[in-house]
Amino acid sequence: MDLSAEVILSVTHLQKAIRRKPIIRDITFEVYRGEVFGFLGPNGAGKTTTIRMLVGLAAYDGGDIKIGGYSLRDDFTRAISQVGCIVENPELYKFMSGRENLEHFARMSGNISAERIDEVVRLVDLAHALDDKVKTYSLGMRQRLGIAQALLHRPRLLILDEPTNGLDPAGIREMRLFIRRLAEEEQLAVFVSSHMLSEIEMMCDRVAIINQGKVISVGSVASLMEQFADQVEWTFAQDKLDAGMELLRSLPFVKEAWLTAEQRVKCRMETDKIAEANKALVQADIPILGIATKTVTLEDLFLSLTTGGEATA
Repeated sequence: MDLSAEVILSVTHLQKAIRRKPIIRDITFEVYRGEVFGFLGPNGAGKTTTIRMLVGLAAYDGGDIKIGGYSLRDDFTRAISQVGCIVENPELYKFMSGRENLEHFARMSGNISAERIDEVVRLVDLAHALDDKVKTYSLGMRQRLGIAQALLHRPRLLILDEPTNGLDPAGIREMRLFIRRLAEEEQLAVFVSSHMLSEIEMMCDRVAIINQGKVISVGSVASLMEQFADQVEWTFAQDKLDAGMELLRSLPFVKEAWLTAEQRVKCRMETDKIAEANKALVQADIPILGIATKTVTLEDLFLSLTTGGEATA
């Protein structure tokens, strides 16, 4: 993803208090044209409040939100006209067909042609079921129809709150690929809030992790996880434990080493350096009783950043 691309969503120093209690303390991030941006946070972190402010359902007390260069506070109509969103479940009339739903929302939006309806239907791959009642649709089909509705007015920013919630594994994979295609082929900026960390890891170009109303980390998944690297756990005889840990700490490619509750030494290092570390330990007459490796995932990183613990299993 080209970070020289146009900024579609700019959030700067956003603040919000409810009954004088700060909920959003200082949130800053940008979302670019053609990228899928993940928004992660534990329950109570301020994720839902932030989304409500992004889509104009709640006012903010400080900072600003700009969409396509227009301030949501100072030029609300121009800013919000560039947003398509599904917050929670898409609002659909189940007794109507998919086509009738889209025609109804097109009339509400105004200036939406029949050709545009056909275009978004092809985009979400629902032409085969467009004249069926929505009550016969699977959950994944309803999600795609909701996205079609959100795309009718040609937004530049698509905001999706838990888009894979309730889907089976096949539906989750289909939705993930579909969202990626929207960003890459349609050059939409797609903002995705989700608790499914494995999906965010596979779907998103970059992520922001928030906790207690603040952004605590933002960047590509790969760059964030580089903070921790892979983990290697070493087992030594009890009388060699301290010596093993000190030697590992002295190696230039070992980022950190610490003693676990199980009296093993765990360190952050690239796994392709294990042989070199092993050689150094043997030469120092520190016998190794066992080696175990673990690749850190986005879930590990998320838990480490939001709970203050180590990024471990």
